[in-house]
Amino acid sequence: MSDLWSFLEIAIDYGEHLGADFIEARGEIIKRLYIYFEKEKVRNVEDTYQIGIGVTAVVKGARGYGFTSRLKEEDIKSAVKSAVETAKASASIAELPAEPVEYKPQEYEGRTPRTIKHPKDISIDYKIELALQGIREVSQPDVIGIRTVYGELWGEKYFINSEGVRRQWNPIMVGLYYMVVVRKNGTIGNGREQFSASSGLELFDEKKPEEIAGIALKGAREVTQAKTLESGKYGFVANPGFAGVLAHESFGHLTEGDYVATGASILAGRLNEKLGSDYVYIYDSGDPVNYGFWVPYDDEGVDARKVKLLDSGVLVGYLHARSTAKILNTEPTGNARAINYRFPPIVRMRNTYFGPGDMDKEEILELIGKGVYAEESGGGQTEDTGTFTFAANRAYWIEDGEIKYPLKSVIVRGHILDFLRNVIGASKEVIVKTSILGGCGKGGQAPLPVGLGGPYLAVKEAIISFGR
Repeated sequence: MSDLWSFLEIAIDYGEHLGADFIEARGEIIKRLYIYFEKEKVRNVEDTYQIGIGVTAVVKGARGYGFTSRLKEEDIKSAVKSAVETAKASASIAELPAEPVEYKPQEYEGRTPRTIKHPKDISIDYKIELALQGIREVSQPDVIGIRTVYGELWGEKYFINSEGVRRQWNPIMVGLYYMVVVRKNGTIGNGREQFSASSGLELFDEKKPEEIAGIALKGAREVTQAKTLESGKYGFVANPGFAGVLAHESFGHLTEGDYVATGASILAGRLNEKLGSDYVYIYDSGDPVNYGFWVPYDDEGVDARKVKLLDSGVLVGYLHARSTAKILNTEPTGNARAINYRFPPIVRMRNTYFGPGDMDKEEILELIGKGVYAEESGGGQTEDTGTFTFAANRAYWIEDGEIKYPLKSVIVRGHILDFLRNVIGASKEVIVKTSILGGCGKGGQAPLPVGLGGPYLAVKEAIISFGR
């Protein structure tokens, strides 16, 4: 949208006129569509269109922010004035200086998704039929409930600053989610599965809706016959989805530059310290890898480069916006992000994942011998101290390298650094996934689309409890 460029230029010129030392403006046009089903009936359709401009001003090392959804010159100038005045008023009370570090613009070098069936070109009837394919697949006699969501996000993002940096990119994501409820011999079982990516609808040529829904049905049926064990320490295998939750929630947040700069993170001041085993590598990148969320540039216009956080268990990096990079005398990493134009960019993750090892999945299972295997996460929490509690979406007892039977309500607890020290192997295969239904939350901004994942990880021991 060429008009957005002119509005952003007005913002930059007016900010400099008002005395800002530095000013940046971003514009966005984002379309979201969600279709909700109850069994085979469409229950609700949410179709939203969002357009607006956000402005960041820096005056004497303090930051101010303003935004508007009204694209007229006087409204743009009003938003700029608000940002500049807030920056001036904040100069004496700002917790951290906001002056940006020097940045020499570089182009994004990661993988750009190739979109064949862009959702903007596909009818809503086609999307409904797509979801129904999975619903019909799992409409079996023992199924008493099916909830389905089709979702998409796409649009345009623009950026310009007073240093002359200009960026434009087109975010995109599509996804399907199925939750299936079964009843067997008086026992109720729930199963969930979702599949999303920065892709067009050709994603569901690769992984059929029937397959996604089928995994949810399988999980629901397994719950009705799942066993329990005594809580304690067990050998443990995490699939890419479960490993990714730990990489993001329990470790990634601790590396965010604002937490590090204020000393709030337990990883502050620990660069070059050995925190995990030799098998542990953790990265954060704007590259979606395979099914993650594509972020070529952050909301400060910095190329979203691949950042190595852990290298053979050694902490080698943090995640930064331009301001936190200046505070800690390093380079920006492309991690300044906001959920939309109404919010200022803060330090956030993109796609956070464990790096590959040199084993096959089968070798990982054999390495543990007896223990628990967890697939995906059903939710949980993590503390600033690094302590975490996460439930597995599906879990199984493994013995002699083989999956023997499903387990009920598996919850993995511990401290992330203990977990990292206990990793004894990783698979060559790495899977990174995003979700159309949720994302990351921080500083009152949620949900921010992110990706997470990794290889299959073998862990010498983990603290595991079981539901009854």
